[in-house]
Amino acid sequence: IGLILLACARIPVENLLLLLFPLGTLTVLAAEFMPSGTINPIDEHPGILAHILLSVLAYGMLTIAVFQSVLLLLQDYQLKHKHPSGLIRNFPPLQTMESLLFGFLFAGWVLLSLSLLSGALYIDDLFAQHLVHKTILSCFAWVVFAVLLWGRHQLGWRGHKAIRWTLAGFCLLMLAYFGSKLVREFILHI
Repeated sequence: IGLILLACARIPVENLLLLLFPLGTLTVLAAEFMPSGTINPIDEHPGILAHILLSVLAYGMLTIAVFQSVLLLLQDYQLKHKHPSGLIRNFPPLQTMESLLFGFLFAGWVLLSLSLLSGALYIDDLFAQHLVHKTILSCFAWVVFAVLLWGRHQLGWRGHKAIRWTLAGFCLLMLAYFGSKLVREFILHI
């Protein structure tokens, strides 16, 4: 929500808050009323904590970019089929939505770059800590997002091509976390 509020200062995206405020409210209510287990404090080196924070922020920002790309796809589909309905009719123009998508992508890519850099500096042994899968897939995702941003800047990529690249990069990033967790916990029992 904070990102959209910041974006409102430069581009007309106030209508997106109609979707985000209820989602934010549900998230706060869920966090407040969901049962929580015992929370153990994290006892790690500050560099590792910075890496974790950067990773979570990058994943969050790129998740927002994926949601934005899905909204862009829906808006594009409805405009092409001349059936803009309900909330889609009140969205900002397609070009504004696309600019917002690339803003999220760039911010997420920068955070992912910092996350990978901090991981390289503070992770001692990738093999002993079972981080090889996560690192390789995260690097592939970084390359996909870098190519997408370069393609936008140099070749003018937009629309469906941008959406496909966004989804591909996010799938790699999602596999980096959930896939490596799946391999470690359920397949290898490590």
